[in-house]
Amino acid sequence: MKSPISILLLSATLALAEPPEAIQRITLDERVVVTVLVATNRVTTISLPGPISAIDAVGVTADGKTPGQFQLAHTKGSSFVSVRALARKAATNLNIRWNKRTYVFEIVESDTPVLALNLEDQTATESVQPAPLVTPAGFLALLDKAKA
Repeated sequence: MKSPISILLLSATLALAEPPEAIQRITLDERVVVTVLVATNRVTTISLPGPISAIDAVGVTADGKTPGQFQLAHTKGSSFVSVRALARKAATNLNIRWNKRTYVFEIVESDTPVLALNLEDQTATESVQPAPLVTPAGFLALLDKAKA
């Protein structure tokens, strides 16, 4: 029978062995190349805020019968694409056209893949209005209104 301490240490070791960020959320920026780690035995899904207009890549196959380093699945009109590596140490770039902009993803085979990459629109994250600036005079005016 194992002691509680050894079970705790085993649990901690297994927790540390898991990829730290298997699910990621980032803000879209067409000026930044995003590196996405994918595996041969797992599927990685890249989700955009809306329908994808076009996809372009080299060394990528959609049917699995055509030779390639990666397999890609995408349904026209959908807002996501799924990718998995077909070869070890494979790398390519995947250009996705969305909202009249091109976003570049560096796809790299890895033993610690990202399983889901959720992309947020930059304009949606910027639409939150900051709190109004309150000056000392404005604060006193609010206090006067509250008293009344």
